[in-house]
Amino acid sequence: MQQSTGIALQAVCQSLVNVAGMVRNDTSLVVASGDHIEVIRHYDELRKAVASIKEAREALSEMEERLSRETVPDLMRAVGVKTVSLEGVGRVTVSYRYSCSMLDKEQGIDWLKQNGHGGIVQETVNSSTLAAFSKNLLEVDGKELPEDIFKVGTSPFTSITKVK
Repeated sequence: MQQSTGIALQAVCQSLVNVAGMVRNDTSLVVASGDHIEVIRHYDELRKAVASIKEAREALSEMEERLSRETVPDLMRAVGVKTVSLEGVGRVTVSYRYSCSMLDKEQGIDWLKQNGHGGIVQETVNSSTLAAFSKNLLEVDGKELPEDIFKVGTSPFTSITKVK
């Protein structure tokens, strides 16, 4: 990275930290006013700023991912190096994460059991599915899951929909 780019990134990061403090103070003031309209306007401005920052962060993250997963491994492989130590950086190693899924879940589970690996098979319920089921059970049927078996929580959130 060019020195000027690194300096600019550091400056932006420090500015974000400073601005976050300013926003925190502004938030305290507007919340203390008790004016729900002003709090909502403040929330909307903050939400838009967070979206803009997220867009920039995602662009930087995409570059970082590409360097980590493609460029650096390809270059290190090309020069026949798996690990390199750099002063001011540290030890850099190209490692591999493995992933695996079953194309046919039933056949996969059967294969694992038949080949002595049944111990890794677990019956599960997707957490999002269970949450949706709990919500539907309560809202449609008026029933709650047993508290001694399930922990059900709710979290309020505010959404803003643009009026056309």
